[in-house]
Amino acid sequence: MRQMRRRTRTRGWQSTFSGPTGLALIAPFLAVAAVFIVYPFVELLRTAFGEPNGFGNVGDFLKSPAARRTLWTTCFTSLIVTVIVVGLGAVLAWSLRTTRSRLTRMVIAMAVFVPLWMGAVMKIYAFTVLLERFGVVNRTLTSIGLIDEPVQLLRTQFAVVAGMTYQMLPYAVLPMYAVYVTIDLNLIQAAESMGASRVRALRDVVTPLALPGLLASTVIVYVICIGYYLTPVLLGGATAPFTASLIADDIFNLFQPQQAAVSSVLLLIVAGIVILGGLRLVGRERMRRALG
Repeated sequence: MRQMRRRTRTRGWQSTFSGPTGLALIAPFLAVAAVFIVYPFVELLRTAFGEPNGFGNVGDFLKSPAARRTLWTTCFTSLIVTVIVVGLGAVLAWSLRTTRSRLTRMVIAMAVFVPLWMGAVMKIYAFTVLLERFGVVNRTLTSIGLIDEPVQLLRTQFAVVAGMTYQMLPYAVLPMYAVYVTIDLNLIQAAESMGASRVRALRDVVTPLALPGLLASTVIVYVICIGYYLTPVLLGGATAPFTASLIADDIFNLFQPQQAAVSSVLLLIVAGIVILGGLRLVGRERMRRALG
């Protein structure tokens, strides 16, 4: 009887899965990753470092002045946008954290979230309306007497930087705000009570605590910026060629998939260096907490 009772006893609940069960659950994810991530990446490397020169294809690619100029423009313009976005985003995030005015908080929140809600083409078209020769900006400057005739704002690097800054602002504000909400504002009051000015309190107290979020925002913004395509093409044209537009030309116009693959690998290398540099400076755990 005891043996019968033991056999009919139900198995207790376990909080962990067995090996085969866990493997079966993640099998769909592994299949999707293999098809859409691993295989394309392997094909990219095979195309970039295949015939005729293997790894020498990168050197042949960089011999082209147009390729070097495009890569430099991509990295340098993305750096400018990153500096502006992170600086402005830090100020907006701090204002959103400390302001007691509902109106100010609502205005800042709308400035942050509206670019996320709008489509990329809509945002670019809005900047086209603002910056064209007879657009809002030129008409305003002409009406107040700052310029005598419309100036060229569209199809310039300025237009690219302005458009990318507007689109990338949320990616700096949100991580910075997530870090700021963990900082006790009483620390600033304590520093001021001991004789520190508000600027010194922010520099010596807030900045070290917010450094992981600052570097995380920098990494996020820069890595996304170097892959931009629509904004440089539509707002900058030939004045601000990005590597993504060069890749599109190599594939669809020049029919040179190897050149496009080399360009893609170089972008991945730049992104990898930036990410590893951020992890090295901040640490993986602090970077993970800053990213939420």
